[in-house]
Amino acid sequence: MLLSGSANRAKSWSCEHCENWNNKKDKSICLTCYWAFPENYKHIAMKQIRRVDLLWQGEEIKVYNKIKRQSKKENKEIQNIIKEIIEKNIIK
Repeated sequence: MLLSGSANRAKSWSCEHCENWNNKKDKSICLTCYWAFPENYKHIAMKQIRRVDLLWQGEEIKVYNKIKRQSKKENKEIQNIIKEIIEKNIIK
């Protein structure tokens, strides 16, 4: 699977620290991992984690910059600001 440099490093780190990779060696576990099938997965390195990669481009960068300014203002990581926005506006 083709990955960006940062995604490739995240995959390497996940696999290097995965109990299955290090000890169990059960192929069926790998086949249900995000890194094998990101469109349909049950775990990331045997942990209950869900992952979304977001990209902003062109005019969308203005929105990203607003979120980034808000994260600095509130002294929070940008992903936490995004999660808060989603929770406020989607989950009611």
